[in-house]
Amino acid sequence: MPEFHPLIIHFPIALLSSAIFLDLLYIISRRCDLSKTGWWVLLVGLISAAAGIASGIWQDTLIGHFGTVSPPWINHGLVQVIACIIFLILFVWRNKNPNLLTHSKQKWLYIIIGGVATAILFYGGHLGAKLAGRI
Repeated sequence: MPEFHPLIIHFPIALLSSAIFLDLLYIISRRCDLSKTGWWVLLVGLISAAAGIASGIWQDTLIGHFGTVSPPWINHGLVQVIACIIFLILFVWRNKNPNLLTHSKQKWLYIIIGGVATAILFYGGHLGAKLAGRI
């Protein structure tokens, strides 16, 4: 069977990190189109992340490392799932608080958490590249 996971995983990495960047640009510039674009990119990023996680779990059934890598902070799959949960929490938070990106303090907390989630996502991608023998 072809390996779909390496073909899919680049989309959530690019989309989720771009969503936070677009939100930061909105906060700086106040251009409404950036806020709307950031929301849509975050949504599509989460959908593609679900596909990436599903393909990773499916591929793991062939390899079998998800539950055996310890400590947890070097487990590629677990790190990526945690990052995606953080992005999902940000998405829910943003939907429940439409003025989140204009609130004086909450907007910066949102961006900081998004930056941390992006760093975790990139680190998980690095672990995946090491696991696949690409670096």
